[in-house]
Amino acid sequence: MEEMLSKAKLHENPLVTNKKLKQLYVAMVEARALDELAARLQTKAKKRRIKSTQGEEACRVSTAIELVSGDLVSDTQDGVVMERIAGESAGSVLRLLNAIISNAKKLAARSASRSEEARQLPWVEDAGDRLRIAMGAALSFKVLGRSNIVVAYVHNAELPDVVWRRLMGLSAKFELPIIFVALPEAHNRNGRSLSAKAQACGVPGFPVDAGDAVALYRVAQESIARTRGDGGPVVIECLTHPLAGRRKNDVDDPIAQMRSFMLVRKIAGKAWLDAAGRGFRRRIEAKR
Repeated sequence: MEEMLSKAKLHENPLVTNKKLKQLYVAMVEARALDELAARLQTKAKKRRIKSTQGEEACRVSTAIELVSGDLVSDTQDGVVMERIAGESAGSVLRLLNAIISNAKKLAARSASRSEEARQLPWVEDAGDRLRIAMGAALSFKVLGRSNIVVAYVHNAELPDVVWRRLMGLSAKFELPIIFVALPEAHNRNGRSLSAKAQACGVPGFPVDAGDAVALYRVAQESIARTRGDGGPVVIECLTHPLAGRRKNDVDDPIAQMRSFMLVRKIAGKAWLDAAGRGFRRRIEAKR
């Protein structure tokens, strides 16, 4: 019986196929590569224009990888990771990265031929203004009867409770096709989780482990289907969990967690996992 159960555990999950798991892993590895490159390029910069997204790979990839043409993304910063997840080429991403770091005009850096992927909304520093722009875009989809959605990445601590309540209340009132993805934070200075705040305003909120790409993907797919089908706004809150034997603020690496999962489930071998993203790394290094 134990042998039968052991074999059953290794069967492919029809909800998240092995092919999809590999796609998620490669995208996460590429996101990490871009983050490391951005850090190196900014070592001598007086002002760090692109903040690290390390630890956010599962949150970003799992919630954005299934977006389609016409969907929009609102990010917490003017970066390039979401552009790559949306399908930008290595060359285009590198040009955009250099343009952001040098504070040059960025429109020309973006691929002019891209038409099949989600697009990123213009970035503004103020979180409240940024989310209002995202909500305005979602309202436009609603009024025009389009099935597209907006995915807005945000940190809980970026806004005070009163602003969160106002934005969530408006999103619920107009049943906006928008998904708020709360990125992981070491500290939650506002006390209450964003999921709790959302639920108090009539918006479904789902807390998920920030390092669990598979769980995030499944929640994201259900949320996207709901929102795209006129179900209104959703909050996906990516939470970090300290691990036993580590310091209080240490959390698991989402890429290491995904790698371990794939090895245990025999979805991929060590050689494949080691090689994942290697070609992309070579391309961005060669184009520097």
